[in-house]
Amino acid sequence: MNLSRGERVLSAPWYLVGMTDPLVLCQAILHLGPEEDVDMHAEKEMKRHFLEYKASQKKALASVEFLVNGTEYSSLLGALAAEPRLENLGIKFLKPSMGENWDYNTPTKTLLLMGRGQGVLERFSYDAFSLDKWDMAQQLRRENVMIRGFISRFYFPQSILSESEDPLAAPKRMYIPKLIGLEEMWSHVRGTGMVPFEIRVCAYTRTARYTYDLDLVSSAMLKDFRGGQAPLRNRAERGIIDYLNFDTVLASTDMKDIVKKAFINLFESEFITAPDLAISMHITNQMAANALEAVHSRGFAVKEGAPPREIYSINSEALAESARKLESA
Repeated sequence: MNLSRGERVLSAPWYLVGMTDPLVLCQAILHLGPEEDVDMHAEKEMKRHFLEYKASQKKALASVEFLVNGTEYSSLLGALAAEPRLENLGIKFLKPSMGENWDYNTPTKTLLLMGRGQGVLERFSYDAFSLDKWDMAQQLRRENVMIRGFISRFYFPQSILSESEDPLAAPKRMYIPKLIGLEEMWSHVRGTGMVPFEIRVCAYTRTARYTYDLDLVSSAMLKDFRGGQAPLRNRAERGIIDYLNFDTVLASTDMKDIVKKAFINLFESEFITAPDLAISMHITNQMAANALEAVHSRGFAVKEGAPPREIYSINSEALAESARKLESA
């Protein structure tokens, strides 16, 4: 089907009805962006990033389906391509892998966005320290939540001309993810043609925060990398402001994957050492020490003790200051 960009945008709601091929849906989203940014080079690069993400190792805990503005979608990519704006959203978590470790995930039935960032969470009871863990006899827990999110894996369109403006210059961050309302995220994706492969959705109550990493290519909820690996004994209880500050910094700060995982581990722990981190992440002590030192060098960690048993803890004041700067940027 050879359509101009304008024809593609206008016809998206009908020609994508029932479409389930994630690559085709990603191509449709890409072509919502400015015409000058979406050339053959951008199409090839998007496909390359798509295939790289699809081939990366990920463990799904549940499949997900969506109700967007009253219409059911098996893929959020399809909804992004078809729906001009986000007014309300329902995320249904189906076929949970009950034999998997959920210690760092939240067994959930539905997450509903009712508008203006507010919603309702329906979750199951789960006790990591119980033999049964899942308590199916108890009623669902229903909580009012504030919902925010950020795009964690994506392709941002660049034409061959924009990429070759200065071949000697350092790579630019074309898009800096931010912790924002899903409505704003929706508008940004459709306005730029940025293709999201994975997003993190955060649901906040007055006292707790629940996170959901959603693989949009496979329509799945992903397992936290710490599940079954990192012990719960030193898990920290944080206040809601701490969670908001951390999520704001995590969303926007450019870190290598190993450093980001160390950052997450550190925030969720009262304290941590390099040997502890090495065991939970299946890496060497030196790699763990380097990752923790990278977090410390950014000012996000406090270090005490002497080598090789330095003890690291999160620097909440530095997180708060960094979050304020990011929000005002």
